[in-house]
Amino acid sequence: MINMLEKKLLIIGAEKPGPSTEMLIKEAKEKFSNVLYAPVNQIVLKLGKDYVMNYNGIDLKDFDYCLPRIDALRAQYGFHVIRFMDLIGMNKPYSAQAILIAHNKFYSLEQMKKADVPVPETYMVTSKETSKKLLDNVKYPVIIKLVDGFGGRGVMLAEDKESALSVIETLKLMDRQIIIEEFLESSGEDIRAFIVGGEIVAGMKRKAKKGDFRSNLFSGGKASYYTITGELKDIALRAAAASNSDIIAIDMIETKDGPKVIEINLNPGIKGIQKVAHTNITKRIIDFIADEIA
Repeated sequence: MINMLEKKLLIIGAEKPGPSTEMLIKEAKEKFSNVLYAPVNQIVLKLGKDYVMNYNGIDLKDFDYCLPRIDALRAQYGFHVIRFMDLIGMNKPYSAQAILIAHNKFYSLEQMKKADVPVPETYMVTSKETSKKLLDNVKYPVIIKLVDGFGGRGVMLAEDKESALSVIETLKLMDRQIIIEEFLESSGEDIRAFIVGGEIVAGMKRKAKKGDFRSNLFSGGKASYYTITGELKDIALRAAAASNSDIIAIDMIETKDGPKVIEINLNPGIKGIQKVAHTNITKRIIDFIADEIA
């Protein structure tokens, strides 16, 4: 019989937990005596005489640890929930600041650069006039990304100035903030390092489907097991440290100038990488949490 840890674990995320979160819930119930899943948008915060954090009449302040599974769609309110947890001193893998970093692609690259982690040459512009001037002086093709995009969504390849301007004008009409990034030659491949507690627990290489340059599994990319060593390992661990998160995925591209970090992910999918890496990542995460609060 497995000895249950007499601790209370809170997991928060979308209205309905996705496959990866379901895996974490199942694993957690094997370890902790009390596991609660709460949709982040249904959590009520109250400031007054006391700090109150409530879900369906349950006082969430009594939980020993919170494992957030907050995606881009819920990042705005998720920031306030995690910030509230910062105030009351609740254990969790990252602070509210990490949400701001991870869910803004330019901010995340700023943090990487600050920590001397190599990143692509990237521009942020806000006006069409400035964009036109900039696009006269960049090497094509370029990548245009929504600052708050995720899962390969809002990532476009522009082969020339005309197509780049067309994309930018369309996005500006939609009042979307963008970044312009150099195109890194990679044969449509990138490498993901999954990091838990400052240790790489799994790695995979993702290759874009035919006719696409986006390697995300969400966008139809194919994954294979990859052992992350050497410079890739060093860069991935430094990127994780710069992100201020104990649980994170770091996406990198190998270039002729060495590896570069292209994105960080606070809410990485587990199912795909766990399958190709033949590693029980969910158990590694839950064991890490147990060690943190034991």
